[in-house]
Amino acid sequence: MAAKKKTSAKYVSGSFEEATDELEEITRRLEDEPSSLGKLLEDFERGQALLSYCQKTLKSARKRLNMIEAKLQTKDNDEDSNESSDQSSDTLDDDVRLF
Repeated sequence: MAAKKKTSAKYVSGSFEEATDELEEITRRLEDEPSSLGKLLEDFERGQALLSYCQKTLKSARKRLNMIEAKLQTKDNDEDSNESSDQSSDTLDDDVRLF
């Protein structure tokens, strides 16, 4: 019964890597082993579910990477801003000392 649940079209569990491995296995099977129409449709549906899961996982990962990049850029901009304000105050101090 568990094997049937694992291969059902809508049920996807495990990691991204496991999903891509299963998707590759289905692709090989569809390419290499002619089968009944029912089995082909079952594999196709399962492949579509796995593909959707992988695409959602990648989209989520891309969002997380974008957030991390934005935080790093904000931090870099803040540091650059602090450095330039420190430099401009040093310049002002130098100008004041000249007089």
